[in-house]
Amino acid sequence: MKMVIIGNGKAGSSLASMLSNEGHDVTVIDINTVALEKIQNTEDVMCIEGNGIDADVQKDASVNKADMVIAATHRDEVNLLCCLIARKLGAKRTISRVRNPEYYKQIDFIREDLGLSMAINPEGITADEILRVLITPDAAKVEVFEKGKMELVEYKIPDNSPILDCSLLDIYKRTKIKFLICAVQRDSEIYIPGGNFVLRSGDRINIAATHKDIEQFFKMCGSIKDKVKSCMIVGGGRICYYLTKSLLAMGMHVKIIEKDIEKCRQLAQLFPKAAVIHGDGTDQDMLTEEGVQDADAFVAITGIDEENIIMSLYAKSNSNAKVVTKINRESYVGLTSQIGLDCIISPKYLTTNSVLTYVRSLDNTESNIESIYHIVDNRVEAAEFKIREKLPGLIGKPLKDLKIKKNILICSIVRNRHVIIPDGNTMIELNDSVVVISKEYRFSDIRDILD
Repeated sequence: MKMVIIGNGKAGSSLASMLSNEGHDVTVIDINTVALEKIQNTEDVMCIEGNGIDADVQKDASVNKADMVIAATHRDEVNLLCCLIARKLGAKRTISRVRNPEYYKQIDFIREDLGLSMAINPEGITADEILRVLITPDAAKVEVFEKGKMELVEYKIPDNSPILDCSLLDIYKRTKIKFLICAVQRDSEIYIPGGNFVLRSGDRINIAATHKDIEQFFKMCGSIKDKVKSCMIVGGGRICYYLTKSLLAMGMHVKIIEKDIEKCRQLAQLFPKAAVIHGDGTDQDMLTEEGVQDADAFVAITGIDEENIIMSLYAKSNSNAKVVTKINRESYVGLTSQIGLDCIISPKYLTTNSVLTYVRSLDNTESNIESIYHIVDNRVEAAEFKIREKLPGLIGKPLKDLKIKKNILICSIVRNRHVIIPDGNTMIELNDSVVVISKEYRFSDIRDILD
């Protein structure tokens, strides 16, 4: 498909790279010459220098022939206007990044008038991701499928775990819990494990199960942590707004540390039940004074990755808190696990996953992709397919009889609201939601898993 991306910041450049690597024809519009030169040197994209709200600039980018226009500048008003102009020029679909909470609340009301196909709120998506992790404090990462009926949870195996040196087949046999370990990272290697795979200390595993069975798995491992009742947040931006709103609604105690006095005043007015502290979260004495050692959770979400890493390391070494760290720079993601920070949240990756889900869903109508997540440092893909048609060669055959490509695993099936952890005799049926784990492939049609 022909894609036009307006805005070459963190989100825009990430989208351009991802869509180009997926084989789409990508054009990037931005007023920053240096940023355009950088992406043109690293990605197979066309670049046009200019203002995206200028109709002539959009015409130069052939927006009239575009299958999709994505507006990802740092200003919501510009993004919405760019999409409106693109639709007027003939673009088939438009996606706008909308970050302001006041604007985002109105999107459903005005989406049709603007001709928007989709609105993305990176901060809202990020807050939801953090909330899921706090609800399951033993997990480093939690992804949900089929509207929360099935979860995919990342967990690092500690030295004293009862499942150490056990094969997956032995673990499945000795427990009545319905779960599947579907991906394992050991050092720098990634495995889609079979039944004979033996777990080792330090392995980062991804477990597919219902929320109830995930909790039972953690009990079996002896690592159930107390539920989060208090949360310290450093960074009072939009992510903080969405996260605090959700945490307070759940009855949690929230303390916010922010060094901008005006943001402190706004947050104090919006959330009178939260404790809002004016101060610098990188000051370790302040963190101690404000009780980081007593917090159940610590969330570092300032706009500076390095600050978030430093604060998180201090919180981890001086408390038993669940530590969540926001990081956007790709080169830092692999580093953090080496230094003991396991729960990393990236708004950039969450945004690109949302767009990728929508783009791939347009490619096929018989087995639509409902959601896509990238796990294990974005090296493994988990995709949820909805089976809408009777697909010959796939439906009604036991999984053991399907010739499935190497490094692909069907990890769960949701049927009539019930989660099925499949075995070799399980069959895919019409209207099922099927979650596929893939190490080397990227699919838009579930039939592509067959060899």
